[in-house]
Amino acid sequence: MPGVPELPSYDELKTPEVPVTTAVLKAGAHHYGRQCDKANKEFMLCRYEEDDPRKCLKEGRAVSQCVVDFLQSIKTHCNEPFAEYWTCLDRKELEFRRCRKQQEKFDNCVFEQLGWTRPELGELSKTTVVKTERPYPEIKTRPKPDPNPRERPPENLPPEIGRASCRERV
Repeated sequence: MPGVPELPSYDELKTPEVPVTTAVLKAGAHHYGRQCDKANKEFMLCRYEEDDPRKCLKEGRAVSQCVVDFLQSIKTHCNEPFAEYWTCLDRKELEFRRCRKQQEKFDNCVFEQLGWTRPELGELSKTTVVKTERPYPEIKTRPKPDPNPRERPPENLPPEIGRASCRERV
């Protein structure tokens, strides 16, 4: 049946779920942004270049896997300060300014245990060029339409009716 898209299989759509709250995501967002920058940008580039989101499933799975790996690293090396930080955010209406002590403990732990530094404000939102192994997408251009034929008025019409009818006579 033409026009019906072919859906991906269930196995292609299966990705690990990350059952965490907003506070957990927000607490780890700055470090996650730096650690998973390439995977995120690769996915967004794919979505921008391809007309079909099904073509970006591999890149989407890479983003999901990066989140899982990131959270496992945090849980392994800095679970206690991270738990204090996200709990504070959860209790203080997700406001960073009210949890700076816990944030400092978490950032210090991440630096000491994993060697990660917190990105500077605005660093992750800068425009960057993404180096990718993906081939350039096929550019689909529509054929140029035939020009509309323009009918010229007959040469024997008086000027009031023909070409000079929009001009005022002096």
